[in-house]
Amino acid sequence: MTNLLHNLPLMRRQSTLLERLAGSNSPEKLLLITFLIVIFTGSVLLSLPFANNGIPASYLDNLFTAVSAVCVTGLSTVTAAEQYNLFGKIVLIFLMQVGGLGPMTIIAIIMQRNRRMAQAEKKLFAATSGKSDLADVPAYIRKIILYTIIFEGIGFILLSIRMTQVYGWGTGLFNSLFLSVSAFTNAGFDCIGSESLAAFACDPLLNLTIMFLIITGGLGFVVWFEFYDLIKQRMNRGDVIHRRHRYLSEHATAVVSTTLILLVSGCALFLIAEGTNTGTIGGMDVADKLLVSMFQSVTLRTAGFSTVQIGACTRPMLMIMCVYMLIGGSPGGTAGGIKTTTAAVLYKSTINTLNRKHRDAVIRHRRLSPSVLKQAYMITTLYTAIIFVMTVILTVTEGEKDLLPLLFEVFSAIATVGISAGITSSLSLGGKIVIMMLMFIGRLGPLSIYTAFHKEVKTTGHITYPDANIIIG
Repeated sequence: MTNLLHNLPLMRRQSTLLERLAGSNSPEKLLLITFLIVIFTGSVLLSLPFANNGIPASYLDNLFTAVSAVCVTGLSTVTAAEQYNLFGKIVLIFLMQVGGLGPMTIIAIIMQRNRRMAQAEKKLFAATSGKSDLADVPAYIRKIILYTIIFEGIGFILLSIRMTQVYGWGTGLFNSLFLSVSAFTNAGFDCIGSESLAAFACDPLLNLTIMFLIITGGLGFVVWFEFYDLIKQRMNRGDVIHRRHRYLSEHATAVVSTTLILLVSGCALFLIAEGTNTGTIGGMDVADKLLVSMFQSVTLRTAGFSTVQIGACTRPMLMIMCVYMLIGGSPGGTAGGIKTTTAAVLYKSTINTLNRKHRDAVIRHRRLSPSVLKQAYMITTLYTAIIFVMTVILTVTEGEKDLLPLLFEVFSAIATVGISAGITSSLSLGGKIVIMMLMFIGRLGPLSIYTAFHKEVKTTGHITYPDANIIIG
């Protein structure tokens, strides 16, 4: 009997299609494919006659809108609030939510309802959700969904106070849901009209709520998980919560400090540059100027909303906004750009090198590894190169337009911000294709797209070369 059992074949679990795909493809490639599938599906749904008010938009315009929604950008060649009806706007909510969380996160949540994850699937979902290890991946993804529901729920409740007063209960509640999802995912679409949120420029409740959602979505889930764990640990010990920043990780410290610096400096610069500009905030009182300036600073974290006409801003301010848009939000969240941590690493590396204070780049008494520095410089270089090439192409396809609005459009697209100097709707066919490519590259990241198509070269051994004698500067 023992020999009979010994000779029986071992029962092996049947691997799923996703597990087989994860084993034969890189996470970056699967992420790219899922994004393309969602974009194509969204473009088809938006092209349906019963998704549009009146005459349906062209497929290219619907595709542009789908790319912008899934890539949580907010640029649009049509006015979404006027072009799409209730069904079309529901499709946009779906596209923004999936694009903000990532298609693979949604797939992971659906899978968890039926069975446990395989190891290959854990690696896939950890890589695509920004998790650095494989420890309890299902719980990590569940926490992402929970935090999303909590923050968007708070935003929905606060926004409904104002929206129901202005639009009535039915429309007001729907607008509140739409804006809450759009703000938390940093998508920047609105369901109000062509003027974005200009009608509510001096409304403290709506402005502060939208800013709250943008910041919470842009900080990154990792930072919020760390805040929660820190508060829970301190309260369990019965201690008074104080000096939290000393107990945060280097990542969270860099994210929070850089974000605060960008928000305060962006507000101050907008207030100074636009203080006398009657086209923006020149005719407002001090309190309204401060509120509008802070809102514009927050929306540069890649949200895309605006309470003033961006095209009416002064030229120096438009250039400054390009820099802030490029930095963007933080890793592991819904924002785009090179990320606040990349900017922090580049700044600390540059300062340490200039001052020769340390042999290595140091942040909070911790050495930055060469791989982190290399990645930061590589990301910045790739973004810079792409911006230059695409801007040159746009000057060809949009030859009659000024350079600064085109440059602003490129920064806004690749950083998935979504604010425009007013030229998006007048782009040519070639210009629309360029902007769609930039939004897609900005959402997935140039490194991820490169990795998706690049075959890894295996090296046999380590070779060390002599130092090259090259004069720099």
